[in-house]
Amino acid sequence: MNAISSVWKYGRFFIASIAGLIGTIMLIGAVSWLPYFLIGLGILALILDLTLGEDEETYHYDNPKIFYVIQYASQISGVGTALIFAWLLGTPNDFLGIAAGVQAVTGFDMLAAHANDTVGMYISGFNLTFLTAAIGSIAIGHELTHRVNNPTAVFLGRLGEAFGMHTRFSIRHPYGHHNWVCTPKDPATAQRGENFYPFIFRSIIGQNIQVWELEKYRLEKMGLPALSYENKALRGWGMELIVAIIFYSAAGWVGVAAFLGVGLMVNLGLEVANYIEHYGLVRLDDEPQQVRHAWNDNHKLSYWATVAISRHAHHHANADVEFWNLEPFPKEAPAMPFGYALTAIMAFIPPLWHTVMNQKLIEWDNTLASKEEREIAAQRNLESNQPALVAEANKYLSQQAA
Repeated sequence: MNAISSVWKYGRFFIASIAGLIGTIMLIGAVSWLPYFLIGLGILALILDLTLGEDEETYHYDNPKIFYVIQYASQISGVGTALIFAWLLGTPNDFLGIAAGVQAVTGFDMLAAHANDTVGMYISGFNLTFLTAAIGSIAIGHELTHRVNNPTAVFLGRLGEAFGMHTRFSIRHPYGHHNWVCTPKDPATAQRGENFYPFIFRSIIGQNIQVWELEKYRLEKMGLPALSYENKALRGWGMELIVAIIFYSAAGWVGVAAFLGVGLMVNLGLEVANYIEHYGLVRLDDEPQQVRHAWNDNHKLSYWATVAISRHAHHHANADVEFWNLEPFPKEAPAMPFGYALTAIMAFIPPLWHTVMNQKLIEWDNTLASKEEREIAAQRNLESNQPALVAEANKYLSQQAA
């Protein structure tokens, strides 16, 4: 039992990666019930997020370096899934000799198994690739690119991001978002009353502008021009172009369209994460980040499946803390209304989102905000076009004037 307990203690953060690997094996084998496997995963995730409850423990790990190995393996596995999908799109051609390799090792005839693939298999391949790309670029990639002094970790993180079409994240996130979060300078912080759909465009455009500005400023300090090989933004976009070329080599423009589709879905996933993690919270420009500056979530499945991103409050209070050491802060940090997945789904329904989050913001203003933040929040409430928030602002301002 001790061995099983230890495996679970370390492996639970990679259940999504393991599910992706199982799905990839099924994709290789042309297993007809792969679509049902993926649908079942989604339903099970929602049920478990609702029923497993919360985890408010802080853990100690004797061998944390194990996490590095598993993260690196997960990234490589995710790239493998994308290549299998590219192969699938290009059948009956044997892209990269993948089918020949599988047959040489296992005796399984991959080309014959996929000779009569249905539309469902292609859709499943797309959804599986989106799932693994999201894991590799958002969950695990987030952790790897935070290790700015570890070139291997950063490269593998950026590799995952290239397959998700957002290599900007490895620059803009640690050097921009973590400096400007909860202030107007951060395009990835959603404002009070802002709907998710316009936020997507504002955030992505703003992030790409900022990543260029960050690199230009960094290179200027080094005495180098922005149009330089040392420009990490250009190198990242180059990595994304290489992935597009790989998909083109496998399946022509259909392959490129599929890659763009996967990238679109991953970016959508990233932006819904950005939206729910800091929605409406405010901070002074020169104020150190505290646990109150991120919406936190301690639901067990969210904690495991997001590789502890859900413990976002501690992550922003101290970005140097590795994911396995993040603390829950159940009382000090503002909590998401539901688990990570359900909160994300709610963001797609603006009327429901604002009904729930208006009350959460009022609670934050009255119980967690500093005096200076309370004044900023009152102004943002007035500008929110949300009747409940406007009423709260008028109430606060009347009290201050009395």
